[in-house]
Amino acid sequence: MNLANKQHQNFLFFISFVAILRLTLAPFVGLGVDEAHYVLYALNLDLSYFDHPPLVGWVQYIFTSIFSTSEFGARVAAIIIGFVTSIFIYKLIYDINKNTNQAFIAVLALHASFLFNALFIMLMPDTLLFLLILPIIFTVIEIEKNDRLSTWLLLGLLLGLAGLSKYTAVLFIVPIILYVLLRRRYDLLYTQNIIPSIVLALIIILPVIVWNIQNDWSSFAYQSAHVVGSNSINWNGFASSIGAQFGAYNPFLTPLAFYGLYKALRSENSTIFLTALFGFVMILFFTYASLYKTALPHWSALFYMLFIPIGTFYMLQISKKYLKFAIGFGLLLSIIAYAELGFKFIPLPDHQSLHRDIYGWDEIMKRANEQITDANTEAIAVTNWTLASRAIYYNRNYDSAVYLVDDRDDQFDVWEKEKPLGKDLVIINTHSFEKNINKYMKCSEVIQYNKFDIMLNDSKVNTIQLIRCKNYQGLK
Repeated sequence: MNLANKQHQNFLFFISFVAILRLTLAPFVGLGVDEAHYVLYALNLDLSYFDHPPLVGWVQYIFTSIFSTSEFGARVAAIIIGFVTSIFIYKLIYDINKNTNQAFIAVLALHASFLFNALFIMLMPDTLLFLLILPIIFTVIEIEKNDRLSTWLLLGLLLGLAGLSKYTAVLFIVPIILYVLLRRRYDLLYTQNIIPSIVLALIIILPVIVWNIQNDWSSFAYQSAHVVGSNSINWNGFASSIGAQFGAYNPFLTPLAFYGLYKALRSENSTIFLTALFGFVMILFFTYASLYKTALPHWSALFYMLFIPIGTFYMLQISKKYLKFAIGFGLLLSIIAYAELGFKFIPLPDHQSLHRDIYGWDEIMKRANEQITDANTEAIAVTNWTLASRAIYYNRNYDSAVYLVDDRDDQFDVWEKEKPLGKDLVIINTHSFEKNINKYMKCSEVIQYNKFDIMLNDSKVNTIQLIRCKNYQGLK
């Protein structure tokens, strides 16, 4: 596929326009919980981290070093990945029958799926896997055609990088083995080229192993509990997980992913069939996991990233009218969402704003620091991990320290080399996360400051209560 050919110009114009739109919007939207957390990875470089492998932090370090740790710098990498991933999806569909219009429509469907408009602007471990999964699939198909050492080494490199991105990348090995067995290419399991590939992949993920050895395997333990966190089935949580996926990706396009999986499993196209094996393994795993722990919508993003476009391709043979509506609906809502992020014009009731997680943290940290007179004896604190990443990120230009004061083991315990015992803490209570400090902490005295509101369009986005805990001595 030569993208320089004129036949691909509509596709290139579209993804270029979307990338420019995202780059333009990026500086004007505050960082969310996960975004800020992975920028903190970059500000605290390590071999690996408590909750995820290190590649997301390393990539953020490179891009924030070039573009600064601002909101814009924190989002450049994800926007580039969204651009390149769109090219891979286009190639996947185009290679089926060399139809540029059908490949373009498949990419439109991807961008009409709501959550991808967020994941292609927020750098997360899942975003990195978007960039890697199709090159891995293409490389396996190339190995089937030509058993060359260079191609095996490329596969080892890609799988190693996937392992540095997210622990669930270990699932990628399963469909590759299944494919080799189903194709009866047993020779590929015994080729001498497989050994250097495995060694290279292991060398690449060595930082994760070393970090876990140094930290009592805490990351592996956390992830196993995080994905499957219960011994009994939670049917309500399972229903919530399924419903959230339909809402997050586009209720009219989500069913197409499963139709696409069905058709791809029956396909004679090797690349599409291998992709189907990847999709089947991933959706089976996350469906099983959601039986025991309510799954976040982005956990299954790789599946939908592959199969909404594939399902769209197959649906083009059945009903273009349905696709026109489903894609049009998704693009329209996505445009409205982008416009709202940029111009903030939709009126909503108090504390129900779409911006409640991403707006006002610069003001919150400014107000909190106004209560600090001596950074050696005073500090700022939050009582919930979801507040900690944003508080620390938006406090990065102040002299004061920010602590997460809770009884949960997480990455913040690794970063906090000492506890703030004996210090006066200025606690940030938000509308969604309030703690009764008198009952929660041991303090010589508790002083409540006046509440203040974070306002937007004459509505309250958040309500903040600053509370001073004098001479903090731990939790009760």
